[in-house]
Amino acid sequence: MDTVTLKGGFVVTPGGVIESDVRVCGGRISGFGGMSRGEVLDCRGLYILPGFRDQHIHDSNGFFNYLDDPGRFSSVSRALARQGVTAYMISTFAAPIGRLLRYLESVKRYASSARNGVDGALLEGANVEGTFIRVDCAGAQPVEYIVPPNSPDARKILDSILEVDVVRLINIVPDYGTDLIRYASSRGVIVGCGHCKATAKQLSDAVEAGLKYIVHMTNGFMGQSFKPFDGGGTYEGALTLPLFVELIVDGYHVDLRYVSDIIWRRVQLGRAHEVIAVTDGIFPIPEEIPSGVFRLYSTLCRRSEDDGVFMVAGRVGEDGQVTSVPSNTLCSSKLTMDRAFENLINMFTVDFQGFMIDHRALSLHEALRYAAYFTSTNQSIMQGVDGLTGSVEVGKRADLTVLRIDGSPGEYRVEVEKTLVAGRVFDYG
Repeated sequence: MDTVTLKGGFVVTPGGVIESDVRVCGGRISGFGGMSRGEVLDCRGLYILPGFRDQHIHDSNGFFNYLDDPGRFSSVSRALARQGVTAYMISTFAAPIGRLLRYLESVKRYASSARNGVDGALLEGANVEGTFIRVDCAGAQPVEYIVPPNSPDARKILDSILEVDVVRLINIVPDYGTDLIRYASSRGVIVGCGHCKATAKQLSDAVEAGLKYIVHMTNGFMGQSFKPFDGGGTYEGALTLPLFVELIVDGYHVDLRYVSDIIWRRVQLGRAHEVIAVTDGIFPIPEEIPSGVFRLYSTLCRRSEDDGVFMVAGRVGEDGQVTSVPSNTLCSSKLTMDRAFENLINMFTVDFQGFMIDHRALSLHEALRYAAYFTSTNQSIMQGVDGLTGSVEVGKRADLTVLRIDGSPGEYRVEVEKTLVAGRVFDYG
């Protein structure tokens, strides 16, 4: 319905948590409290937050089996809405350029269709992750399709990618210079870097060229150094430079003690807006997760022994022989945004000892405010759409996640009850 009232929930606003009705009209938040209008949703005892935004999530099944089928994103959007996601960027792998362009065309066709935002979460564009990275930092990315940014064909390939006009984020490493970063930034794309070994000095030069964020910080063999030369490595540069940082908060990709250190250092410096939680998921539809080994071109992947994450099982060479990879090489995550939010509030509501920064427990309401920043608000700030969405404020698009939160500090359980995408209600209660 065009007019909706969310009745009696705990509303997580930028200023804190309030108990109030939230009124929605014409797809936007029209006010708090007052007379109920239109469809009334009982939210008593529930928490109303800005809808989760996942800017880094893959769909391996779609990429390999539904290449030219934009309708695939209907299924992805429905699945993500069940997880509380209201908007997402679909991420790509290192792949043959022809296949990559075909996939981007499918993304564009769905993103510009009348179904986008009606089926479920809004597909906002593409995130090109694996193409312009460093080969020896590939992680699970197929090494045979990586294009070093300083290669003769790099700019031509980048032009063909940008001509599709659906790419919003792109990963370009600064290890070999900043020309491609500067060019991509001049074309209006938000440039990040990951899967790299750049020095802090190289990273600083990249910031001047337009670099905006760190792709899944500490993953993809990110370089670090305990020595003072060149300002340290990529990790040290990421800690100090004005960059947004993606964090995969599943407890596998990054030790949660590092997650805590990175977050609270940013907060201490007045830069809490730079922390962005992502899933880096590979199967947005959980029912599609294979039971055995699966391939990303030359990369063999499998579930971990505890079934909590995906691991790289080996690489297939041109001769068909499988070679081993370093132990604990990860192949994307099983994380969903509702679980990421849950992990954050559980980490924040207990006394937590990091490697360098210890942090006292927050109240649940304080924890909710920070977790909302990291799962929604900050993504909208980085993408330049914070005037439209990313927080629960009058006039903003009614992208909302309604949660049931049960349990006690450190052991909270989060369940998505409702998701609103531009005021359209998806009810899972």
